[in-house]
Amino acid sequence: MVMAQILHEKPKVELPITLSVSKVKTFKDCKAKFHFCYIEKLPRKDWDFHIFGKFLHEVLEVFHKKIIEGSDKPNHLIMTESFQLASVNWKGKLTPDQKKESSEILIGYLKQMSDQKKDGTLPTILTVEKNFYINIDNTVLLNGFIDRTQLDSDGMLHVSDYKTTQKKKYLKNDHFQLLTYAYVMCLEDPTIQKIRTSYILLRHNFESIVKEFTRDEVMSVEKV
Repeated sequence: MVMAQILHEKPKVELPITLSVSKVKTFKDCKAKFHFCYIEKLPRKDWDFHIFGKFLHEVLEVFHKKIIEGSDKPNHLIMTESFQLASVNWKGKLTPDQKKESSEILIGYLKQMSDQKKDGTLPTILTVEKNFYINIDNTVLLNGFIDRTQLDSDGMLHVSDYKTTQKKKYLKNDHFQLLTYAYVMCLEDPTIQKIRTSYILLRHNFESIVKEFTRDEVMSVEKV
């Protein structure tokens, strides 16, 4: 059985193996790609869709951090500020079409928040880009970031991952990332008995692919 421990910060003593969730997923999906990317370390181009996704992630991270920190400005002004700040960091990398599409997506995001507030389903965002470190058998350090954790209107803890893919079909039965993030939260809080997880599809009108796990289902990964 795997012995895993959640750490509050990166350990000062380096473990033999360090893995990220993206590395593990790459290995799971395509061992050849893993070899070329992480063993051979061949140069990788920053593809347009990666830039687009990273930009939107940054805008939403800044936006929700401002709200969590107590900004009393209207949401549309906070979003405008967040968009402008992120635009500085990505200047010269985003195409005009990407900026236009990003703006349209974020306007839709604000509308969704407004609709949720009206019908009483607006979640309380707890953290954004939450980093984690898991010590596995004093051999492997698994680390990564969770895009968003929130408390839903029904009181259930919910972890989410933003996706900017235009092809959503492959995500419907791919719960690896979500199960990993659920595992992080269950390690942190032994009182969690059920957790909701989702992929939020930013390019598909914020459709969510939702998967709920019981604690037993999550912790069963330790028996693998």
